[in-house]
Amino acid sequence: MRPILIIGARGVGKTTLIRLLLSDASRPVRGFYTANLPTEPPGTHSTYLHPAWQSPEERTYTPDNQVGRWNGQTMHAFPSVFDTLGVSCLANIPPQSLVVMDELGFLESQAPRFTQAVLDALSGPAQVLAAVKDRPDVPFLQAVLAHPEAQVFRLTPENRQELYGQIRALL
Repeated sequence: MRPILIIGARGVGKTTLIRLLLSDASRPVRGFYTANLPTEPPGTHSTYLHPAWQSPEERTYTPDNQVGRWNGQTMHAFPSVFDTLGVSCLANIPPQSLVVMDELGFLESQAPRFTQAVLDALSGPAQVLAAVKDRPDVPFLQAVLAHPEAQVFRLTPENRQELYGQIRALL
């Protein structure tokens, strides 16, 4: 099945659209979600990676799944977490699954095992549904968007409902 990639500006609703699409899905879900959590001092946050099959109540926020930290000026990435936990989220995926990647960004660029696992999943037998940061300056993201089978959808506030229907028909 062809990978479905959703790009759009920050805050446009890529994750919201993916969650809405998943609420209608009857297939097992694999892959991952990322979440930002505010930290101290104010204006800083950490980014965490969670297996997509975990419920919100099961999710943890520890160094074992922390993939980035914004200190108010720069983002510090932890590529080893992508290369361990991230790779395990994309391993041994049953073909009938729906693979969620929410979201792909620049933090993982220095995680070669993870970036290869993402590209492999895009070519695999399971359906992929991914949110991709719109960053033309990141070669990894450009490789994802250039995947020969990928169907790329640009989400805007004006086309949310229309895209929901289009993508839902493909799942």
